[in-house]
Amino acid sequence: MQPASQVAKGAKWLVDELGLKTMLSAGKDVYIIILSRYLRLFAYGAVALVLALYFEALDFSDEQIGLFMTLTLLGDTVISLLLTLVADGLGRRKTLLLGAFMMAVSGAVFATTSNYIALLIAAIVGVISPSGNEIGPFRAIEESTMAHLVPEAKRSDVFTWYVVMAVLGTSTGLAVGGVAFDKFLALDGWTQVDAYRMIFWIYTAVGCVKGIMTLFLSAECEPKKPRLVQVRDRPTESDETEPLLQNGQSEEGAVTPKPEKRRNPFTTLSKPSRVILLKLCSLFFFDSLGSGMVPFSLINFYMSRKFNLEKGKLGGIMSATWFVSTLGTVFAASLAKRIGLIQAMVVTHLPASLFLALLPIPPGLPLTICLLVGRSILSSMDQAPRSAFLSLVVLPEERTAVMGIVNIIKTLAQSTGPSVTGVLAGHNHFWVAFVVAGSMKAAYDVALLIFFAGRVHKSREGTQHSDDDEDDSLGSALAEQHPIIAEDGIGVQQEDTALKLPSALDVSQGVAGPTGFRPTIFAAAGNKRTLGWGFGWLNFALFLDHPDTAFSTMAPAVLTTPGKILYLDAYDSFSNNIVSQIEQSVGANVVSIRIDDPCFTRKSEEGTIVSDSGLFVEYLKGFDAAIAGPGPGWANVNDDVGLMQELWKLQGEDMLPVLGICLGFQSLALNFGADIERLPEPRHGLISEVLHKGQSIFRDVGHLLATQYHSLQVNIGHTIQTKRAVKYPKQLWTPTEKCPQLEPLAWDFEEKKNGAVLMGLRHINKPFWGVQFHPESICTNGEGTRIVQNWWIEAQIWNHARKRTLVQHLERDDQKLSPPDSDTEQLTPSPTGAKQTPTCHPLNFAFEMTHDGLPPAIVHCLTTGSGRLTVQDLCQYFDINETEGIVLQSGLQSDLLPLQVGTGRYSIIGLIIPEETLRLHYYTGSKKLQLRKGNNDVVLESEVEDVWSYVRAIMQYLRPGLQPVGPTFAPFWGGLMGYVSYEAGLESIGVEACPADEGKPVIPDMCFAFITRSIVFDHQVKKIYVQSIRSMEDRAWVLDALDIIDDAVGQKSATSTPSIIYRADPFEVYVPPVNGFVGSCKRSVVSHGSYHKSITRCQDFIRDGHSYELCLTAQNTITGSTPASCTTPKSSNQMSWDLYKRLTSRNPAPFSAYIRLHNLHILSSSPERYISWSRTGVAQCRPIKGTVSKANGATAADAISILSSPKERAENLMIVDLTRHQLHGVYGSGNVQVTKLMEIEEYETLWQLVSVIEAVPPGISKARTPEEWEEPADYVSMKKSAKLGEVNLGFEAFVRSLPPGSMTGAPKKRSCEILKQLEGRRRGIYSGVLGYLDVGGGGDFSVVIRTAVKVDREEGEDEGEDAGEDAGEDGGKEIWTIGAGGAITSQSVLDSEYEEMKGKFWSTGRAFMD
Repeated sequence: MQPASQVAKGAKWLVDELGLKTMLSAGKDVYIIILSRYLRLFAYGAVALVLALYFEALDFSDEQIGLFMTLTLLGDTVISLLLTLVADGLGRRKTLLLGAFMMAVSGAVFATTSNYIALLIAAIVGVISPSGNEIGPFRAIEESTMAHLVPEAKRSDVFTWYVVMAVLGTSTGLAVGGVAFDKFLALDGWTQVDAYRMIFWIYTAVGCVKGIMTLFLSAECEPKKPRLVQVRDRPTESDETEPLLQNGQSEEGAVTPKPEKRRNPFTTLSKPSRVILLKLCSLFFFDSLGSGMVPFSLINFYMSRKFNLEKGKLGGIMSATWFVSTLGTVFAASLAKRIGLIQAMVVTHLPASLFLALLPIPPGLPLTICLLVGRSILSSMDQAPRSAFLSLVVLPEERTAVMGIVNIIKTLAQSTGPSVTGVLAGHNHFWVAFVVAGSMKAAYDVALLIFFAGRVHKSREGTQHSDDDEDDSLGSALAEQHPIIAEDGIGVQQEDTALKLPSALDVSQGVAGPTGFRPTIFAAAGNKRTLGWGFGWLNFALFLDHPDTAFSTMAPAVLTTPGKILYLDAYDSFSNNIVSQIEQSVGANVVSIRIDDPCFTRKSEEGTIVSDSGLFVEYLKGFDAAIAGPGPGWANVNDDVGLMQELWKLQGEDMLPVLGICLGFQSLALNFGADIERLPEPRHGLISEVLHKGQSIFRDVGHLLATQYHSLQVNIGHTIQTKRAVKYPKQLWTPTEKCPQLEPLAWDFEEKKNGAVLMGLRHINKPFWGVQFHPESICTNGEGTRIVQNWWIEAQIWNHARKRTLVQHLERDDQKLSPPDSDTEQLTPSPTGAKQTPTCHPLNFAFEMTHDGLPPAIVHCLTTGSGRLTVQDLCQYFDINETEGIVLQSGLQSDLLPLQVGTGRYSIIGLIIPEETLRLHYYTGSKKLQLRKGNNDVVLESEVEDVWSYVRAIMQYLRPGLQPVGPTFAPFWGGLMGYVSYEAGLESIGVEACPADEGKPVIPDMCFAFITRSIVFDHQVKKIYVQSIRSMEDRAWVLDALDIIDDAVGQKSATSTPSIIYRADPFEVYVPPVNGFVGSCKRSVVSHGSYHKSITRCQDFIRDGHSYELCLTAQNTITGSTPASCTTPKSSNQMSWDLYKRLTSRNPAPFSAYIRLHNLHILSSSPERYISWSRTGVAQCRPIKGTVSKANGATAADAISILSSPKERAENLMIVDLTRHQLHGVYGSGNVQVTKLMEIEEYETLWQLVSVIEAVPPGISKARTPEEWEEPADYVSMKKSAKLGEVNLGFEAFVRSLPPGSMTGAPKKRSCEILKQLEGRRRGIYSGVLGYLDVGGGGDFSVVIRTAVKVDREEGEDEGEDAGEDAGEDGGKEIWTIGAGGAITSQSVLDSEYEEMKGKFWSTGRAFMD
């Protein structure tokens, strides 16, 4: 290895060890908090040096000094308690500002008076630190804020530097305070009291500076309050937002949260948090009592009295001791990672305690200083791990209160000490205080070992760790090597009683979510089995006399023992959410396979699934447990459940724990005697309260609000189901004669028509459990995660009791994408003209699309202001209205700002260069991918199996060599612009599209133009970007275009001035062709009866368990007479452009679009974003479900009432969970978040219920506000040149989410198959997506709704080819097709759905009417 690489590797290791990499990305608020603490501790150190000496100079006795410090600490305890408990309600920033004010006032009082009582009041009510250590409300609030701002994986590093800077602050304060005192004292006429008071004026100034710094903290420091419709329970502890919905049966609409009654702050903490708090506080109290006897100011006092030191020298000595303690603090995290939290605390704190006890013994100064230095280095090393631990073991919303209580207990304990020391000092026994204090602190360390220490089980050899893993937190490291603690009631668990974990429970690195914990099972002394929960670094052990008896679920913590779980996917659209929940909450590694996996099943001659039981059973031996997931269909239909049936047949050693969810739950019950029946009222997307037994997987589960997605129910023959009554309450939980092996665990009584619906059960003799509801849904509260954790505990107990071990087998990786490797493929240019090669490599297409076969070398980009110039104004300057072109336009308000915050900031004009701009066409029927010239000649053609592998390779190849010079936030530099049809989306999920209608014009199912020249509007900052990636020499065009735009801006500014208003000539007789066309238009809407019939059939499928929601659509048309003047392509294009302007003026939307390309005219005013992703891969989806038209006089109040109904919210919820599933499948567990759930947005013609789901790749900073989302700091950067084969997560999510879930329903595949049967025709462009793929790696697509489409017939077109939209030109008539529809659920009302469909049609169709 080269020396340079060794140095680089060593530097990288040091940077990682010191947490510097984490700190570089910590953010402004964290920097302000840490700097603020440095200044505060600087002031504390300066005051602590002189405080006791100042009192002595004021002739206060030793007893008065001790009493003063005791009362000061007690007063601080009360003030801190009040402030920390109200901080989240009052506002963290306001509380910090108030604390800074109190600090400044205290300093001013100390600097101006010598009255003992006045000083005492100032110290009690204000903030004065007698010890030089933290005091007041600041630390609890700051730690809670940083835990809120910093991801869990990085908290340890941030807390370490938070402590380091505090130590540096104190040491600097000590040094500066001592030197400053001597300098002031040397001034003529200055007494000691004058010099001391000047130190307090410095203290006052620091308080003022702190207050000013607090004003610069952002609103992100405040705790996030979920948008509640009705407060029902505490929020979930998941990474995803969980706004709680109101009861599904409520008819009151949206209700504002009711204020909660004030309660004892301690009792508001969750039970697990209270238990942890009580145990830890009892030890912290003991330790702090010793610390209180010898606070820093009294140590200074002792040193000054014993050795008669000058204040400058004393300050230098004490400053040095504090400074060198920084070395220990910096490496505290590294030490704790390697030996565990408890061990690290004891091994450092115990020697420090002994050094303190020995401090009075040395007669000389040098040895005393050595003891001080040794104590300082070691004593501070447990602060960062302790802070990070406290932030993990309690719920996020409890952090401020818990940390405040802990600090208050410590302060309360410290307050007793100074009085005792004062009495001892007054009787010339000052040295006794050090001996007693050191002994007490050493006793604390011993007690810590007795209660919590145990044996360390090292991770399995060969555990693989990613080189790119940036998780340097104590939590992740100590998940690999952690203490396992057991109490037997007598003493510490002995080494010979510890049982080695089976391979399934070996420790290895895994995903650690903030809510998770992994249980660890081991034997203890005696006959009791001990179950320990991994609490990050600290494990609590509980005895279980029997594996099935009570256990206690602990608070959130770092996971410690990963397992391996098999997930059987029944083609459901929520499966990835379940996988994510499992991986985050229990930390297991999940392998997902389909119920008809070809490795274990085959098709019979009748076409049904036949399983290979033996092979599947062998495969199961490699897993700790299995989950039978939800899906469409019936549990008694073999093809619907597939391999699930093999799970229930397992016997003897082959058995493993199984959890059935929804369909899996029904399959479990069916195989042990139950019946499956239809529900009178299906429950899809509805939330209800579930009554549970409180045992087994429901143990310690509180108020459960569960989301249901089922039309069928399990009937076990219980009297509560057959007679709707029980003889006594306990009978609810007893097995029935029909199903004696199944024990009911939970029931739902929400819907009267349904009666009692079984929600949970377990098999009495086998390790099988099941729940009917969906614990992973965004609207199931946090108890859903607790149920999953409980199941995992039960599963591990069962496995351990039977000493079940895993059989290793090859991992499956069926779904990994394998883009072509350009390094091994030789590219050759294609000859001129069409090339018929059925196996043409994708990069041959990319080669043909570029100049000389090379990707763009540079992005030419210049900017100018937009002034009052509009997108449509500028389009006409570049002839978009007469030629081909693509415009992606954001609807604006009258002030030319975006309609909605977070959407519609940019508009993009893609310029088509006549005869040059190339297009990609793809046809699903023939699977042909074509590259066409501007004149429509085919350059290259290939039959492809996966068109997206071609598009992926093309986009990777087209990445430019150089990004624009200077800062730019334009999301599009150039690339592919166009659309993807609904049928192309169907192909991506394996659903065959309807055949093309003969005689209809042919359109591609995917059509993208390669845009090399573009203009981008930034409406937020009123800026225009002119860009080209055409060639190195194309900067001249950019300059010319910029001149055109500058002239246009100037002309617009002149005509927009109020004094120069254009007025139409009343004698003008010219009538634009579009007016005549609009006057002749007639609309044709699907009939009331036909649509009703389709809705009824949809509901039949839903009630039969095949779908949760079906997005039914209809194709409506508008037909008008072609004006005589519109006989040329130019005039036809002009009329389409004029119609588009009418559409955007009547129905402005954030995702409007005009596409004139090939034989297509597309006019869109879509309000819905399908998906957008930045160049760093951060993605956002904005599904819309729930619509209220403004027609018929509907008001905002009406819209709120309607959109708050269970039916409307259920529609939206189902699509939100579907979108989460799709993003989880690409971005992985813990990287998807719902940032906006079911909020109402108003548009020109209607109101919509909108949700926002975001996904962030690991290691990428996430935007926290809409403004940051639109303009992240590295939005355009390409710090590392992308190589072919690298995964663009945004692009993969775009592809894998087709067709848009809001246009299909869920489960997606089965729903699309049903819709194909019901609609019986191709949807074409409608229900597809349109937008752009940027050469820089980003993209943005809208859902094609509220859109009118016209197709021109091509000359010589073969009508037998794939046909597209049901539109065209026929005998002087123009036909525009406008698709419209809505989500059908079991709660849908026929007339309401028809009116909603018409309202959506009319929002677009009104552009064609006067």
